[in-house]
Amino acid sequence: MPPRLTPLRLHLLRTIARLTRDGGGPPSAAELARALGSTEATVSFHLKALRDLGHIERSGARGRLLLTDAARVAIQDGIPIYGLVAAGAPVLAEQAPDHVTPSLDSLLGVRDGDFLLQVRGESMTGIGVMDGDYVLVRPASEVLDGEVAVVLIPGENAATLKRLYRFDTDVILLSENPAMPRLTYPAADLQVQGRMVARLGMAGPRPLGRRP
Repeated sequence: MPPRLTPLRLHLLRTIARLTRDGGGPPSAAELARALGSTEATVSFHLKALRDLGHIERSGARGRLLLTDAARVAIQDGIPIYGLVAAGAPVLAEQAPDHVTPSLDSLLGVRDGDFLLQVRGESMTGIGVMDGDYVLVRPASEVLDGEVAVVLIPGENAATLKRLYRFDTDVILLSENPAMPRLTYPAADLQVQGRMVARLGMAGPRPLGRRP
């Protein structure tokens, strides 16, 4: 009889997902057995079935347990991804998820040290960054000309999100809103905190034009 995805095996998959998130990486069979309070022999029997079903893969010398997309769909670990949506001609919307993203961290490509800031104000609406949105910032002391950066404003003990350009000994900070004036400071007085790498915002009216 071929292996089946039993409630116990679903529990194993969910435990692997939890240990991967909380433990900083995929567990080994021994680590999974300890977390379940079971023997490694019992766990290995079910892991073989899960591997035959295409729900796990083994990696590295210690056989770290990796969940496949099929496993993540089965346990709904992450946000379901239902294929493609057309921004031009309409396409048929699939009703079953192709796979799921393991987490928003994975989807956004978050790295160690990255952090979120909530935006206040409307100076960057031209690239879709609205009041109340969150931006993902990657720490950096320097950015390339034209990148959107988080910059500490001298004498104000405050940070701002602007597009940054260098001209000789000055730095110009440009808004993405024509109603906002450009800001110019001596380069020596400014401190770059990082570059914007992503935006997280709720659906709703957005300005026409460029997007990040």
